[in-house]
Amino acid sequence: MRVCTSGVSIQLHRLVRLTAYCMALAISLPALGADGAPASSLARTEPEAVGMSSARFGLLDTMLRQHVDDGRVAGLVAGVARHGKIVYLESMGWQDIEAGQAMREDSIFQIRSLSKSITSLAVMQLVEQGRLALEDPVARYIPSFADMQVFVNPDDPDNSLLRPPAREITIRDLLLNIGGLSHRDRALYQSRAVRSRADTLAQFVEKVADVPLVGDPGSVWVYSESTTVLGRVIEIVTGQPFDVYLQDHVLRPLRMTDTAFFVPPEKVDRLARTYQVPREGGPLRKQPEMEVPITQDPPLKEGSAGLVSTVPDYLRLLQMFLEGGALDGERLLSQEGIAEMTRNHVPAALLPIGMSPQSRILDRGWGYGYMVVIDAAKSPFSVNNGEFGWTGSLGTSAWADPETGTVAVLMMQIEPAGAYSLADKFKAIVAQTLTD
Repeated sequence: MRVCTSGVSIQLHRLVRLTAYCMALAISLPALGADGAPASSLARTEPEAVGMSSARFGLLDTMLRQHVDDGRVAGLVAGVARHGKIVYLESMGWQDIEAGQAMREDSIFQIRSLSKSITSLAVMQLVEQGRLALEDPVARYIPSFADMQVFVNPDDPDNSLLRPPAREITIRDLLLNIGGLSHRDRALYQSRAVRSRADTLAQFVEKVADVPLVGDPGSVWVYSESTTVLGRVIEIVTGQPFDVYLQDHVLRPLRMTDTAFFVPPEKVDRLARTYQVPREGGPLRKQPEMEVPITQDPPLKEGSAGLVSTVPDYLRLLQMFLEGGALDGERLLSQEGIAEMTRNHVPAALLPIGMSPQSRILDRGWGYGYMVVIDAAKSPFSVNNGEFGWTGSLGTSAWADPETGTVAVLMMQIEPAGAYSLADKFKAIVAQTLTD
């Protein structure tokens, strides 16, 4: 189902869906979940009811569908809400081209780095409970981190001398990606087989601790495996497996019913498959399964990049952030805690940050799990200071703007993730839908 809109040309199959939904509006009973609770606090409404334009959403819809119809992406799901009301939620294209499975509004995606905000939220819950402190040394929980060394020349690690770090790595360092750790996709970690989905979290953190740091803690921002290490800290502090803690304290309270570390058998028919854009051109290529497929419960529960989710689930997460830490009567974090998570904490001396020295992001800093706009004047497209969000390496993208009360999520499964700059186009047009 989708929201009723006006002034937009609608193809016949979409008109049938629209008519069915509008008839359902006449029924006064709310949709209920399996537990008897309302299925979502994010009720649907017309864009004009919250200061947005149906006609401009028509342009957004046309742009997205063109990318699908032209075969540039297999399929996608996009959702936008304002002031707690969904104004746009559309699925288009295919979950699985070869199997002829159409994309659905509740299709399940590997969200990759969009996992970071969920893990960071769990960390901040423990901080507020006094069970963990931001300035705690990581070695207090993972003793092997007390013996880490630093590359004297991180650009040539195979030939570099080593030295002790200037100070210990803290929990805050891991939240901010300033602990000196590296990334699973970089040669340093790949050459040492640091990341395997067949390993447990306990095995993973020992592998991380065995590789020297690329800089002193607090001295350099490096997008890294820090958040996955935090998942192990959560296990040690709580005595619960990381996935169990997330389920009990984040996912279930938020009713994010399709968010997990794998897709179980009963939901596989909703799994969006991954496709690659060939460099030489031609049709999309379906990607092979990972070492441990996303349909199997992996030993490694990756807080940095391991979760699957849906657009409706992630909209709920962002809405909770905009509402100051609570949604549907469930409080997950204090307003002060949410404010801390969604402001920049990277020291001025380390800005601008970026995925590499050659790719700096001039308008943003980093909070706890999200990038945060700190200088909108330096952005290549329309943003507001205080806006926060992030992306995933298979084409997922999400952001929230406290100034306008808007949240938006785009999910697809494509490599490279930035193909055709589709997420940027989506973001730019969503900004243009605002009329107040």
